[in-house]
Amino acid sequence: MTAPARWANVQRILVRSTNWVGDAVMSLPALEALRARFPRAEIVLLSKPWVSELFWHLPAVNRQIIYKPASEHRGPLGFAKLIRELRAERFDAALLFPNAFQAAWMAWLARIPLRIGYARDGRSFLLHDAIEPPLPAAYGHQVYYYLQLLFRAGVIDKPQPVEEIRLRLTEAEKHWAARKMEALGLSGPRFVVGIAPGAAFGPAKRWLPERFAGLADRLVGALNADVLIFGSAAERPLAEEIAGAMKHTPAIATGETFLRQLLGLMARCRLIVTNDSGPMHLAAALGVPLVAIFGSTDERATGPLGAPVRIVKRGVECSPCGRRVCPIDFRCMRDISVEEVFRATLELVKRWNITHEHSS
Repeated sequence: MTAPARWANVQRILVRSTNWVGDAVMSLPALEALRARFPRAEIVLLSKPWVSELFWHLPAVNRQIIYKPASEHRGPLGFAKLIRELRAERFDAALLFPNAFQAAWMAWLARIPLRIGYARDGRSFLLHDAIEPPLPAAYGHQVYYYLQLLFRAGVIDKPQPVEEIRLRLTEAEKHWAARKMEALGLSGPRFVVGIAPGAAFGPAKRWLPERFAGLADRLVGALNADVLIFGSAAERPLAEEIAGAMKHTPAIATGETFLRQLLGLMARCRLIVTNDSGPMHLAAALGVPLVAIFGSTDERATGPLGAPVRIVKRGVECSPCGRRVCPIDFRCMRDISVEEVFRATLELVKRWNITHEHSS
């Protein structure tokens, strides 16, 4: 199938990126498919600050426009400034990965002729192509949700299977990470286990802090490991709570890194334990062996792709519910014991013969 005639002269494409780090990782195959279809077009990403670094060094993207709703583009005057900037770019088409009304309104106000997005959030009248969203059974994993948007709009041929998503670090980023690890006391041939105990979506996706602490202590003893806790600045109290409950002393980088720096530190871990979160998808895209703990969400829809992985989940009747906060007794996470995650971690180490060697 070829793209419809209306795409024949498209040279400048705006892509409104997703707002969550995990979703941004899962949208990368769609960006690569768009680039393959339009190898000579200028593809510009409109992204918010906290996800923009993910797209650095990505061949599919020519450049980014950073949408700063908390500062430069705050309020009606700031939003009007952004619209003026977008109008001046004279884009031929806009692809909207978020389902939000505002994304379509922004593209409409910017006078972009082709506006492609899913018919969600009451925004169909603002879109040139309002694509009927597929049922979850029709696309399965979230990575295909974005690919299906391109397919159903006639932009690409039928999506190809996605077995992995890969992120690459520059030599400068690797060098920074090596120096930071040394400053944290983790240089040399150390077996570093990364712990990412947060989840920006909400507490329903977070395993209990005291259990992360118990797991970390057991891994120190069983693997002669060092533990590195990382996450966002808002998760610093959580990291300190876990560290305070441990018998051993972990290194903490929580709140001390930008996204690309976080990637550098994660790449130097021998394995990582996370909830279903942005760091889970980052670890998988780096190819770091991973134990992922799921509760309120569905690993078939948002599970990590491509890395050696063990999923830990209890089949309780109310999961997956997709809620940010559990309205009852948090049984999906409370039923997961330290012993269960510990066994999954040791099985992963044994199966993949994970060594003390650092990745290149």
